[in-house]
Parts: sequence; structure tokens; C-alpha cells
Amino acid sequence: MMWILWLIVITAILLSVVLLALGRGEGLAEEEPDDVVVRLPQDRSMVASDVETLRLPLAVRGYQMAAVDEVLDRLAAEIALRDAQIRQLQGQDAPPSEV
Repeated sequence: MMWILWLIVITAILLSVVLLALGRGEGLAEEEPDDVVVRLPQDRSMVASDVETLRLPLAVRGYQMAAVDEVLDRLAAEIALRDAQIRQLQGQDAPPSEV
């Protein structure tokens, strides 16, 4: 019978330590649902401040994939356009060879 008492005491001590380590059972604060729609300028090219102020909507395990894909596709297209314009201004109409 003594071993049952020791088991209860040790379990209580371990449970207390775990609860203390986890913040006394408070848990994480509830996250507000994030229904932000990604707003990118449609009437002009993106500038650095557009990317700096961009806030992507959250999903259960990260960001909403569709929103991230939209932003990355737009950035890739604009970077490709600017690279082509730079090559054209430098007199290099052909794309550089990949190494």
C-alpha cells in the first residue's frame, strides 16, 4: 500500500512541475480568424513599400497557400518584366545564358 501513496505523491509533483513549465495551465491565447484579403496594386507595378506592408492571411498551420502563391506569382512576373526592361536598356535583347 505504501507504493501507491508514493506513486500518487510523485504523480502530483510531476503534474505540478509540468503545469508550472507550461505557464500554470493558462494555455495559448486564442488567435483571431484572419480574413484579410491580399490587396496588391492593380493599376501600377509593385514597389518595395507594397511588399513591406503586405500582410498575408493566416491559416491553421501557417499562411493561406492561395494568397502566398498569388503574391509570389505577381512578384516573379514583375521581376521578370523589370529584368527584361533592364536588358533592353543595356542593349542586351537576348536573355543571359544560365550557368
